[in-house]
Amino acid sequence: MAEENSFKENLNWKKLSIDAVNTIIATAIGIIIGLLVDKWRENISNEENYQKVIVATINNLENYQQQIENIQSWVEYNQSVFDEAISDDYEVTDSTYDYLAANIYNCDFMQQDRWIEENFINNGGFIENTDLRLKIGNVYSLIDLCKNKLSALKEKSDKTYEKYLDYYDGSNLIKSVEKYFADKDFIAYNSLLRGTNGDLKYYIANIKELTAQIIKMSNADEKALNEMRESSKKILETLTKERE
Repeated sequence: MAEENSFKENLNWKKLSIDAVNTIIATAIGIIIGLLVDKWRENISNEENYQKVIVATINNLENYQQQIENIQSWVEYNQSVFDEAISDDYEVTDSTYDYLAANIYNCDFMQQDRWIEENFINNGGFIENTDLRLKIGNVYSLIDLCKNKLSALKEKSDKTYEKYLDYYDGSNLIKSVEKYFADKDFIAYNSLLRGTNGDLKYYIANIKELTAQIIKMSNADEKALNEMRESSKKILETLTKERE
């Protein structure tokens, strides 16, 4: 009888042991599944955030590129006007003075969405590819160089326009042109105009090449990117109409 009770007790302990092991295993499985689910959710969140950051960043870079290209075309045209005016075979007339004034560079660099740049800086961690982040940073650095060049050109053009007003003589406009051409600010402006045009061409070439590499490397959602491009295009068209 004692042996029977001992046998039953051993069975009960074994059952308790098995139940305990099963509980531990079930708990462990539950924890593992929970961790996997959390990781899965985190991956989804990171992927969603990555797409938002990369799509917005690429669109911002492309908008900057388009703007710089447009400004460079205008700078190049301004350069051609002033180069023609100071050439030996150009005949100065009464209309030359006003013609030059109308073509003095007077363009403010239209600011793109700073939030996108700041978002890239703050949330660039979603972009795990270090080379990709570096290329994006390089493009923003080139954009800053363009801004600095155009800011310097704008400052010099303002001084040049002030000299235009100083030398203006309605009774003798041809004499006004002669004085204007001899002024050091005009000479410096014309030289800076040529240099800025060359610099912008160089920067644009690098921006375009890097942006193309970024798009290729990024695996950005093409549909989302195209939708944002269309939205930016409409906004730009609206702003352009308002400025006209």
